[in-house]
Amino acid sequence: MKVIRLDSLESALVELKKLSLAKELKSNGKWEANRVFLHCAQSIDYSISGYPKNKPILIQKTIGRLVLNKFLSQGYMSHNLSDPIPGAPILESQKDFHPALDTLISSIDRFLQWDKKLSPHFVYGEVEKGDYNRIHAMHIADHLSEIDILS
Repeated sequence: MKVIRLDSLESALVELKKLSLAKELKSNGKWEANRVFLHCAQSIDYSISGYPKNKPILIQKTIGRLVLNKFLSQGYMSHNLSDPIPGAPILESQKDFHPALDTLISSIDRFLQWDKKLSPHFVYGEVEKGDYNRIHAMHIADHLSEIDILS
């Protein structure tokens, strides 16, 4: 598994635009590329609209806060890459990844332009926009570590 580090959604867009030029991607994980892209888009969208299921406030203010601070201080995220977002619709695998990649890019653009209050993260609780930007980028990077360009 290759290591990818992204520190902002702006840097994620650069990587994703490279992937958009590919004809075929290979996922070395449990999810096909389109499902990875839709999962990452879901996470970004939920930071705007609200996550479907949240961990208890006590978890968010203790363990969730510790995990968030760990990721932010080390500059990368490592998590179970086949865990769906709790309460989110199940994402179907598709061979053509381009529509899902376009969805992710649109979600990033929407987040970057968003100037209202963001919703609490389902594990981390309240997150400032700059930290959300970084944590979303790290989330994307962690998932991209399993994706290779074939052609």
